[in-house]
Amino acid sequence: MDVQFEQNGGALVVTPRFKRLDAQAAATFRTAVGERVSGARLVVVSLAQVTFIDSSGLAALISVLKRIPAGGQLRLAHANSSVLSLLTLTRLDKVLPSFDTVDKALAG
Repeated sequence: MDVQFEQNGGALVVTPRFKRLDAQAAATFRTAVGERVSGARLVVVSLAQVTFIDSSGLAALISVLKRIPAGGQLRLAHANSSVLSLLTLTRLDKVLPSFDTVDKALAG
């Protein structure tokens, strides 16, 4: 599978297993995660293997955020510098907080 899932307490940790979160991968990501995210109060997406995100990838992350119940959160972990720059440029860093590690993202 292209997306790995792990339950960690009440949180769902999602790890995309592709280098590019672009139009092609975003569709796979959105479908896989959308099926699992309902009911999760905290979703952490580990971007450790992702080196590139385009607008489709950003849209997929926002789509996941919208599926999380009210009061829940989507946090990112292991985002590289180019992904962090894109999040800052688009101001999505205000909505999608990013952490150095999954453990830090889980701790908030």
